[in-house]
Amino acid sequence: MKTSRLLRRACAALAVAVAALVLVGPGALAAIGTSLPTARLSGEGSSWAGNAVQDWQAAVKAQGVTVDFNPNGSSSGRRDFATGLADYAVSEIPYTGDTADPQDTAKPNFAYGMLPVVAGGTSFMYNLPVNGNQFQNLRLSQLALAKIFSGQITQWNDPAVKATNPGVNLPAQRITVVVRSDGSGATAEFTLWMKHAFPAQYAALCAKAGCNPNSATSYYPTQNMSNFTAQSGSNGVTTYTANTPYTINYDEYSYALGVSFPVAQIQNAAGYFTVPSADAVAVALTQASINQDKSSLNYLSQDLTKVYSYGDPRTYPISAYSYMIEPTVTHGNFDSGKGETLAYFEAFSLCEGQRTMGALGYSPLPMNLVLDAMEQVKRVPGIGASTKAIIANTENGVKAGSANPCNNPTFRPGDNPAHNLLTDTAPFPAGCNAACAAPWARLGGGTSTGGTKGGKSTNGSGTGTTAPVLTPGVTSPGSGSNPAVVCSADTGVCTGPATTTNAAGANPLPTPLNLTGQSTWGVAQTALLLSVFAVAALMFMPPLVSQILGSRRPPGAGSPPEGTS
Repeated sequence: MKTSRLLRRACAALAVAVAALVLVGPGALAAIGTSLPTARLSGEGSSWAGNAVQDWQAAVKAQGVTVDFNPNGSSSGRRDFATGLADYAVSEIPYTGDTADPQDTAKPNFAYGMLPVVAGGTSFMYNLPVNGNQFQNLRLSQLALAKIFSGQITQWNDPAVKATNPGVNLPAQRITVVVRSDGSGATAEFTLWMKHAFPAQYAALCAKAGCNPNSATSYYPTQNMSNFTAQSGSNGVTTYTANTPYTINYDEYSYALGVSFPVAQIQNAAGYFTVPSADAVAVALTQASINQDKSSLNYLSQDLTKVYSYGDPRTYPISAYSYMIEPTVTHGNFDSGKGETLAYFEAFSLCEGQRTMGALGYSPLPMNLVLDAMEQVKRVPGIGASTKAIIANTENGVKAGSANPCNNPTFRPGDNPAHNLLTDTAPFPAGCNAACAAPWARLGGGTSTGGTKGGKSTNGSGTGTTAPVLTPGVTSPGSGSNPAVVCSADTGVCTGPATTTNAAGANPLPTPLNLTGQSTWGVAQTALLLSVFAVAALMFMPPLVSQILGSRRPPGAGSPPEGTS
């Protein structure tokens, strides 16, 4: 009877342990065999990436690790990091380069590094009533977009807006353009796009509102712009737009998804209208050029020039990476204890943290950039043994081609780490027939993602079909099986055998890729389960064996005499 009770108790304990493992999930891995970092960490910066960072915060908090983050804008984050008020910063732009704003003068006087942590697209959430209902299918050419945000188009029924929305009863209402009032990476990236892709419109904005047409700015100019309003932070512009009819703003796609508002479908260089889904962003960023000069302060920073004009029909043209900025030495209040926490948080964000990014409205990092970023994590003073082990397991698994220890959703064991799986599964827009898709179909060959090892700057030329870059207003010369392609300067539409002009209704608003349903069970989780069984065995086997042995003694035998064997 006692034996039966012990067996039942052992089975019950194992069931509870397995249930706890399932409920806690992969986050419990860090607590097995090692102690978690205890120092509390403070961070500031990008609200563009804010929803991603806050998702990671909540995940490590459930493990017992506290990381604070204030999404007060990239400019404030970089400033407070430089002055020691923040332990780390998040920003889309570095301290120097063509996206750096002259108004942001604070720079660290200590050694630091940058690492990409998430990808995403700047979207254009709008609130547009048409015939008494919220319009859900707004389409804009890139030129019309640039004219709206430079004050050259001020009415919703402007001919340039009507041209890409035929048959829609667009209202004769003034467009209220909602921009950021704080210094932000979203503003810097958006104005950089305008400066590169539509310099005449950017120059017109600067001439009227006051900015330097030769440089992007983190502070959107609104002087003399009567139909513009400035709001603080991503939540500020999102809330204002959601509550105010006839408005349009710019910010990361995650914010529009969060309030269930539509975003404008932007016409890419191939003439197709897309939104910044995880797939569309992944395709676009195959053309990002990543600084590979390790001696540069801007090591791993991005050049997005080729992204804007990429000719793949699936691409979203205003896509970018966001970065974490870390100290690589102890300084001020930043000691090795905080360094241990920071390295742990960075490693989590680069691995398990990427799995929820698609559902949030971002795009997960490709494995080659994860590996590059992990090299930066190693530089953090005080990095713990468990974090080093995570990095080593990831590097070894990728090199051996036998595992995906990082659980990265863009990577399949055995692949080149520069191959992003999302570019294989990214759907072609409706209206793109077989001839349209053929030059871009990888069929498992894959595309390379910005950051391939090599010289000082590399791009995503990859192993797939060579990618033509299409520029509005320019005829692309044809050869052989790729005849000439002509792109309209007005609408951004490109025509030719390799592409098809996208008519009204050609592609519906895509649903964001949901990665949360994917399994995250791997080698490490299996090891954790085995360890649970081992602990349970140590707890219950000795009394169970003793009971069994005792039950085998003859009746009345009693205990052996003391001192005998």
